[in-house]
Amino acid sequence: MVIIENSKPSRPQHGLNYADIVYETYAEGGIPRFIALFQKNSCKKIGPVRSARNYFIDIANEYNMSFAHCGGSEEALNRIKNNKEKSINEIPNPKIFFRDKTRKPPHNLYVSSNDLVNYIKSHNFNKPLNSTLKFDSDYWKNSNLPKATDVSLAPNNFYKTSYNLEKNKYVKTMDSTKSKDALDNSPLSADNIVIQLTDIVLQNDGLHLNIKLVGEGKGYVISNGKYKKIKWRKESKNSPTILLDEEGKIVPLSPGKTWWHILKNSCKVFIK
Repeated sequence: MVIIENSKPSRPQHGLNYADIVYETYAEGGIPRFIALFQKNSCKKIGPVRSARNYFIDIANEYNMSFAHCGGSEEALNRIKNNKEKSINEIPNPKIFFRDKTRKPPHNLYVSSNDLVNYIKSHNFNKPLNSTLKFDSDYWKNSNLPKATDVSLAPNNFYKTSYNLEKNKYVKTMDSTKSKDALDNSPLSADNIVIQLTDIVLQNDGLHLNIKLVGEGKGYVISNGKYKKIKWRKESKNSPTILLDEEGKIVPLSPGKTWWHILKNSCKVFIK
């Protein structure tokens, strides 16, 4: 898992199209950040890599996954130290990462899959991964499900993102610009979009955030030109996040790549 920046100077990012799941949620100042999970594909350049937050570690632990980052909030760094989390931090391990001199710092720090895998093996981080996600393409062939060819999200007044269905893929736009992967100039796209709505509040320092990932809330799963309203449920910090329909049955994803948005309950979501 790699924590990737999403400020405008960081775009286009490298490696996002090679990830199996990309989480997108808030960091400070209203700028979202990507948490990219790599399982199937290797990637020679991933980034720009940025700092960890406490709730990013929660996502890593849900899958029992190592995570690459550069520094972090005091809360996250204390947790990494005290709990011996499977952190791959650039600051004490600069040789694993590299800088792209064509980009301005701090938007120029990158890492490769091979270097991460070697670090994981050498530090005995290569433990079995956890995932309870279900996949079923037939589920999304149901013509009774409501249509979803365009999806628009407005996390705040400073950032908007949307998806348009093109050749059965949801192609991503950020701030009215088509998004691309700088590795091969391909449009960022996904087979599934998960929208998880939850409570997100400022901490007492007025800067960092608390994101509620344990408990339950509302959301949507979007796939194959259709969508389903869901309830998400997570019983404890290390338990899986389950996506359920109104009858309490698990909602599967289509086989393929997933973009997973974690947004505050007041976020405007438009599906048509």
